[in-house]
Amino acid sequence: MHIDTKNDLAWFKKSCFDEKLVQSLKKIKLIICDIDGTLTDGTVYTGQESEGGRCFSTQDGFITKPALQSGLHIALVSGKENLSTKIRGAILGIPEDMCIGGKGKEKITVIKELQGKTGTTIEQTLIFGDDFLDANTKFQGAAVGFYACPQNTPFYLQKIADLVVPAPGGTRAFRLLLDLILFLNKKHFAQELIEEALR
Repeated sequence: MHIDTKNDLAWFKKSCFDEKLVQSLKKIKLIICDIDGTLTDGTVYTGQESEGGRCFSTQDGFITKPALQSGLHIALVSGKENLSTKIRGAILGIPEDMCIGGKGKEKITVIKELQGKTGTTIEQTLIFGDDFLDANTKFQGAAVGFYACPQNTPFYLQKIADLVVPAPGGTRAFRLLLDLILFLNKKHFAQELIEEALR
């Protein structure tokens, strides 16, 4: 697969000069991340009895621990119950009660519970997801203040997103999003390298 790093750089630069976007991202304290199609490429392995595991990006994983250490709250939320979500969360250091799948609750209800648990507001909450149920938490549910999506999101949802990350889910999209948030808050471990690249 060809990775267009020039496109990443152009997107990053453009984002840094969008004052409204910058101010919104600087407020974010809670990131709710969908799984299928967002942290993965949407592929699900199936056997004779049920769905199996999922394939996650190591690049997405590498940035997650520094993001947590910076003070951000990260939750993995999926409508499907799958052990792979909890295993991935544990590997990344995300608390078990922040890895939620298949609870039979509406995503909006789960988000409000997470906001109560973390002491965060709607304005401080970002959802990163690739489909209608994710976008709906902002545009009809009014549960989050910011909706970001990966490049593989349907075009009609990209049109209403606050931010479209220039990479498909499961292929560094979450990495780019967290890179941007950490950099704007001057908490990135590669802050100086990024500043140099942006010149």
